[in-house]
Amino acid sequence: MKRVVDVYKNRGRELVWTYVIHLGNTEFHPAQIDFEVEALRLSQLDKRGSTAELSAKARLSIK
Repeated sequence: MKRVVDVYKNRGRELVWTYVIHLGNTEFHPAQIDFEVEALRLSQLDKRGSTAELSAKARLSIK
């Protein structure tokens, strides 16, 4: 399953980045929060900000 996840700065809700996250296979059905957590993890790896200053929102399912 894939979802588009937007990452925002907590202050001012400025859009920082958008990820297309692919999680799971036929045995695993991830929840929306799983996609958001993965986007925040990737944001840290990409040095876009700390998890304390960012939030993520999954917006769409892609098949």
